[in-house]
Amino acid sequence: MKNLDGCIALVTGAGRGIGAAISMRYAREGATVVVADLDETNARTVADQVRSLGAQAEALAVDVRETAQSAAMIDYVVDRFGRIDVLVNNAGVIRVRTLLDTKPEDWDFIQNVNARGLFFTLQAGARKMLDQAALGEGRPRGKIINMASVAGRGGRAMLGAYSASKATVINVTQTAAIEFAPRLTVNSICPGPVDTEMWKQIDREWSEHENRPQGSVWEERSHAVPMDRGATPEDVAGVAAFLAGPDADYITGQSYHIDGGVVMM
Repeated sequence: MKNLDGCIALVTGAGRGIGAAISMRYAREGATVVVADLDETNARTVADQVRSLGAQAEALAVDVRETAQSAAMIDYVVDRFGRIDVLVNNAGVIRVRTLLDTKPEDWDFIQNVNARGLFFTLQAGARKMLDQAALGEGRPRGKIINMASVAGRGGRAMLGAYSASKATVINVTQTAAIEFAPRLTVNSICPGPVDTEMWKQIDREWSEHENRPQGSVWEERSHAVPMDRGATPEDVAGVAAFLAGPDADYITGQSYHIDGGVVMM
């Protein structure tokens, strides 16, 4: 028996990177996966990859900045499959700016996806989960996993708005865990540098600001990791699979650092 057999999982921001890796890992663990992304083409591509593993999949085009779209997404999953067992709030964006160069539109863009979008998607998902039967005898009714960041653990030069948004994610995770226990578990994952398109963007924008060769910021940051490499999306997906499964039924309100030792606390 696979770890997530019979599980209905929804992953936002799943059209590439960490979200795609989580979707694929969940499929390998036996889950039905709903792949949601702003880019419908990417979502469909990942859903096809999930199906190639023998799992059931759906693809949805969703902008989590629009609360009506998030609510409709949750309603669709419940109407289609009867319940939602795991919600992974992974959708996220970034802009690399100094504090003085950060414009209101930069702040709003980041907060509207990473903080506001996550909050109201979590809210819509929790409403449905709280009304459904438990995952099994003695188990919670559902699981929510939020994608935070080690940047949310403290201030980060060039990433002020992003760090603030991820600190919000950690705080929202703890609040939701308190309010929904013992019916739901709510945890977050805090990656460090991960080899994704987002980190390519970070490297590009940071390099341009400091007039450095592209690739140098990634090299510097990844080699500063005690494990001497950046993470892969699959490194993060492994923890997302653990938190979605029965071995994590007694864990809630926690934020796991998947960073190779960058932050130790």
